[in-house]
Amino acid sequence: MTNPKNAGTDRPHGGQSYIDLAGKVAIVTGGGAGMGRAISQLLATHGATVVVADISLAGAEETANSIVSDGGNASAVLLNVTDEDQVGEVTSWVAETYGRIDFVYNNAGITTLKNIEDMPLAEWQRVFDVNCTGIFLMSRAVIPIMRAQGHGRIINTASSAGKSVVPMQSHYAATKSAVIGFTRSLAIELKDDGILVNCFCPGRVLTEMSKREAVEFEAATGTPAAEVLAEWGSMVPLGGTWLMPEDIAKVAIMLASEYTEKMTGQAINITGGEILH
Repeated sequence: MTNPKNAGTDRPHGGQSYIDLAGKVAIVTGGGAGMGRAISQLLATHGATVVVADISLAGAEETANSIVSDGGNASAVLLNVTDEDQVGEVTSWVAETYGRIDFVYNNAGITTLKNIEDMPLAEWQRVFDVNCTGIFLMSRAVIPIMRAQGHGRIINTASSAGKSVVPMQSHYAATKSAVIGFTRSLAIELKDDGILVNCFCPGRVLTEMSKREAVEFEAATGTPAAEVLAEWGSMVPLGGTWLMPEDIAKVAIMLASEYTEKMTGQAINITGGEILH
């Protein structure tokens, strides 16, 4: 774990913020790239201290350094969300270092592109381990801390894949449906503890993961990855192009704000109109 970095300011970009997260502490898993990085940066912009957790320490440090360079507060930690002991160590370290954990963004996730009959059991299991078991372990670890505080937010990254048909990604779709079910069940389980549990369901977001999917699709079908990316992006009704990680982050941090203090157990679509249920 790197030492906490503190630039001594709550407003990295200056000006007034209508979402005030000053004094709050957030853990973002999978914060080293993509949506996790965008969420981490926007949390810091609104005053939160962010612990960027990722299986790639270099990625986590890059995100944390970008926050500090903008005048925010962040630290980077190495975290494999499937490692029960490591999850416990990281959450304990955050609580001891900062004295609180207000928000956990369970954002770490993986996928591959493969027909079901060609998918090894180990590949199926690995996607479930990261996408589902990782959220279970992180949530279980922070609940006692949040309960003792009398408040907290657990915010999970699901996907539109959990609500729609996704050929060649049956494992991914199954995990994201599970995330939605887990979110709803945990929300009711914790309703009397001051802990809100919600998830958001991104649609077609241009990240390194989506680019890798296009390369895998090219290998499977022969369609050039660039054409695949262009076609997938064109399927977004609102604007006919890919959503960006920053689009997702804007909604994700609303779930940490006072404006959603009466919201729990929800699965919010961020798909540019592609998914309407």
